[in-house]
Amino acid sequence: MVIDQLRAELARDDLPPVIERKLRGLMTVLASDPQAQLQALAMVDPGPHAVVSFGDLDTADLVVYVLHGIDTDLLAFAGWADAAQRLCADVIRSCVARGEPRRVATVAWFGWDSGTHVSALATRHATVGAARLAVDIDRLEPRNPHAHVAVVTYSYSSTLLGEVFAMNLGEDVRTAFSIASAGVTHAAGVALADAIARGDLTLYATESANDSIAPLGRLGQHPLDPRDVRGVIVYDCDGGEAPDLDGSTTIGTAVEGHSSQTSIDEHGGRHIGYYDPRAQGYLTLVARLADAAVAVR
Repeated sequence: MVIDQLRAELARDDLPPVIERKLRGLMTVLASDPQAQLQALAMVDPGPHAVVSFGDLDTADLVVYVLHGIDTDLLAFAGWADAAQRLCADVIRSCVARGEPRRVATVAWFGWDSGTHVSALATRHATVGAARLAVDIDRLEPRNPHAHVAVVTYSYSSTLLGEVFAMNLGEDVRTAFSIASAGVTHAAGVALADAIARGDLTLYATESANDSIAPLGRLGQHPLDPRDVRGVIVYDCDGGEAPDLDGSTTIGTAVEGHSSQTSIDEHGGRHIGYYDPRAQGYLTLVARLADAAVAVR
């Protein structure tokens, strides 16, 4: 089992301190949730890389891969794991509220090196990551051939999503989300639009009006905003009407800036991230994933 590999690494007496911190943080997440399963662990440099699922991948009707952006490694895993866990629970709640209970699993996919703000202007990290993600999704198919596969990307991982389709590796991805995108190449835009036109892919995209970081990513080799891809469904995240988990309509909060997670500043001010549970964009994300889940028969 992969968990045995993690235990063996933690038992080493020559483990560099920063690597040990990353692995102990990973183990803390796994120990805190009985449904958390370590699917993969790669002791690579830079790294390590890990893939953790929440829920049963073998029986889920909907499997959602959750991807991070640049400058992110296992030191940030706890926050992303929390987002993946909460997304899983919220999609299940939304399905139940519709009278259509479904089995859902999410995957916190830390299986790639996302690079830095400098390397993010190119596609190399996204291209390598796209190939690795495609391999992982391909491995799911024999385990759970009926699952509807969704990919939720943020910032530079949306560039990765574009590369998946540009390299013709996206045949198993049925639903995708581009949140605060660093942009995709023109070739990727054509490939995404073609997949949408064929009915193979439903693609949603959003970005905060006061996100000043995402547009900078589009100054490099991947200048196309996914919101401009033909056939994409653009949704709001600047505050306003949104579907609540119980099926009613609520007023979701606006995202501030580019952060994925909500933060509290030194003055106690709360800055809403894209994955905030009451953010308009997050509530829409949950509702659209629930749509995908209940469509599985």
